[in-house]
Amino acid sequence: MSRALAALLSSCALLAACAPIPSSPPPNVSTGGGMPAQPVSAGADATPQIVAARFNSLDVAHPQVWSGTIVTSTNVASVELKTNQFSLNVPRDRFGLFRFRINVFDLPAEFMRRYDLRIIARNTAGVKTEEDVPFRIR
Repeated sequence: MSRALAALLSSCALLAACAPIPSSPPPNVSTGGGMPAQPVSAGADATPQIVAARFNSLDVAHPQVWSGTIVTSTNVASVELKTNQFSLNVPRDRFGLFRFRINVFDLPAEFMRRYDLRIIARNTAGVKTEEDVPFRIR
């Protein structure tokens, strides 16, 4: 019975790794320039909010600069951009505003593909909110 359970868990792990990548970004995520929105005021114990996220591109080639602005509620302590291959902690400019700018240099071939980019906002208590976005490195 433990072998059957182990096989079932292995199958579930493989299926989770093959989960479909979202086909389009959520409505609060966009590409282009400019400030996407203003931070929303929130108390320390409130659930964190991702108000808007704007990236210069969600289809990044090398060598290229990849940048973005994530606007959150003011109680967000950290924003992380995460895939199954990499993680980036986005620096905070001020309460509710996080920005990054990265030079994408030559990468190994295994990094050149589509990803499910997770935008994760956490408050100081560790409560998180997440948006999943289609992303590609080519």
